[in-house]
Amino acid sequence: MKKQVIALLLLALTGLCFKSGDDDVSKDKGSFYATIDGHMFRLQENQLFRGTLIKKSGSMDGRTPGKTAISVTINGPTYDKSDGTSFTENVAIEMNYVEEKTGVPDNFSAALQFSSNDYVMVKDQSKMKITSFTWETDHKHFRVSADFDCLMRSWGYPTDNKKDIALKGRMTNIRITVPSWLATAK
Repeated sequence: MKKQVIALLLLALTGLCFKSGDDDVSKDKGSFYATIDGHMFRLQENQLFRGTLIKKSGSMDGRTPGKTAISVTINGPTYDKSDGTSFTENVAIEMNYVEEKTGVPDNFSAALQFSSNDYVMVKDQSKMKITSFTWETDHKHFRVSADFDCLMRSWGYPTDNKKDIALKGRMTNIRITVPSWLATAK
């Protein structure tokens, strides 16, 4: 009996020794919930909720300055459209990055691919609020949570006769990867 217990302990310890921190899926455990016109947005199974910081160039004429933004894309189901091309439904959210700032971001946008159509956010009829921002100890990642309530309009408006749709939801504890150009500046 004693030998069996020791063997079991050794086996358990061996398994722990080979566990890689980068492969730890629990690090990416966040949550995402959204409705489209009151109906639940279906998520791809086994999806990890992640995002990244991106650097966006300003316009060539100088009217729009460059910025750093938090970018998150959450995927829904993939299917073939009537023309045979593949289509993946998704919600893409982008928010201006200001370190540890919560509240309404200075600039934000949302895009939606849904029911074989592309939608963009109607700016003056949309709201977003960052509810939490927490750095991980390595400063290579941070966690962000946000609520959003956006009116979405099809790209083909008004000629495609698609009605505007409401996109509402919350993302919680989404792990954002900080690229090396920002991590080294800390």
